[in-house]
Amino acid sequence: MSSIPPPTVPPGNENRHLFCQMAVELPLQDIIEGAVKAGWDDKEVLAAIIEVADNLMLAAGANAELDALLMALKRKLE
Repeated sequence: MSSIPPPTVPPGNENRHLFCQMAVELPLQDIIEGAVKAGWDDKEVLAAIIEVADNLMLAAGANAELDALLMALKRKLE
């Protein structure tokens, strides 16, 4: 599996997300290739990756929302 290089631009850089896409593309292609070699269809592998990424993003959003609620509650109790 390909290694993922570290960021070359600071957070907030307008092109950082593009650099991140380039950094994860080869390792992601390796995962897709491995899944196809294992017998999965390339389209179902891509659909699965999209679903997993979407679920991870939803979980991250839910975690951030919960963190904000807990901080608000903590401030209220102080």
